Amino acid sequence: MDLMDTLLARRSVRQFTDEPVSDEEIEEIVEAGMLAPTGKGIHPRHYITIQGPARIHSLIGCRKGGPAMLRTATAAIAVLGDTTKSDTCIEDSSVALENMHLAAAALGLGSCWLQVRLRPSEEEGISTEEFLRERLGFPEGMELEALLVLGHPAKEPAPHKLDELPQDRIHKELW
Repeated sequence: MDLMDTLLARRSVRQFTDEPVSDEEIEEIVEAGMLAPTGKGIHPRHYITIQGPARIHSLIGCRKGGPAMLRTATAAIAVLGDTTKSDTCIEDSSVALENMHLAAAALGLGSCWLQVRLRPSEEEGISTEEFLRERLGFPEGMELEALLVLGHPAKEPAPHKLDELPQDRIHKELW
């Protein structure tokens, strides 16, 4: 698949089959994240790969509304930034997540970016980050950007179509 085909094919998937994501697929997706550029080449990102069904299900209450995608996911990857090393962790983590989305699509996997930064969990007075820190064990100073939720799609979403994109958002030279 060439890059444009991958970009067109990449869709957020929220329903997955019970077929597991392989260790090799997880490794390739994380490597794609690690290849993403970072401010000043610092590479302040860390990744937590999650494949155990019990661990994945323990994350369901991480965000208000209980993300349904975690009920059928067979893998997830937490992307964190080390705030003691860089002030661009949000941007650096976001670029990594996009690379990982594209890698998942190129492998025929479904993925969904589960936004968790600055969100409340289902537990009263507990942020999503606190909820996930307790379950995933990451230290203070690490800022959790998002979870990339993964699995084999329950159904194949139709690819994007270039002619359906909002062309009026493109401005040349001036607004």
